[in-house]
Amino acid sequence: MNHPTTLESTEINALLALQHSNLVQHLEAAAAASQGFLTFQYSETDILRMMKDMPQPITKAGDDITGYALATSPAASNDIEIMNTMVKLTAGLSLNGTSLSDLRYYFMGQVCVKEGHRGQGIFDKLYEHHRELFADTYDCLVTEISAANLRSQAAHARVGFQTIHSYADEQGIDWLVVAWDWRVI
Repeated sequence: MNHPTTLESTEINALLALQHSNLVQHLEAAAAASQGFLTFQYSETDILRMMKDMPQPITKAGDDITGYALATSPAASNDIEIMNTMVKLTAGLSLNGTSLSDLRYYFMGQVCVKEGHRGQGIFDKLYEHHRELFADTYDCLVTEISAANLRSQAAHARVGFQTIHSYADEQGIDWLVVAWDWRVI
């Protein structure tokens, strides 16, 4: 149950349905605050672009997708408009004293665990699967978290992510850029 695997193209619609149900605009405020939320909505085209370069870690119980953690190569992140701000920001950031431009890194596009499956270690399994799949190719993984998403912040810190930058976007939303440094594991 809830075993890690990778997304097949025939499963994209199921992933998009899970994403849709967890977007902040579709959740009650109390649920978003206690369970976390997704901010960005990726399209089928975006997911296919991500899949072109990297396998996409998911967990499944039977045929049901119970979680996902989208891997986004540097090339794909340049092609996906909603990632442009993070891509530009990271060029000038450092991780543990090393400029990201001197490291091999990729981006986490989004992570989500299905309601009813949270608190079962799926989040950690998804990130461990990332490390298994990509640690031989990359030094670290970078993503951003809404500062309002306290559950996500805590979960990422538990796995080993550290905050390397914070900023407010054009809409005044505060973000944390976090990275998981695999060179120190």
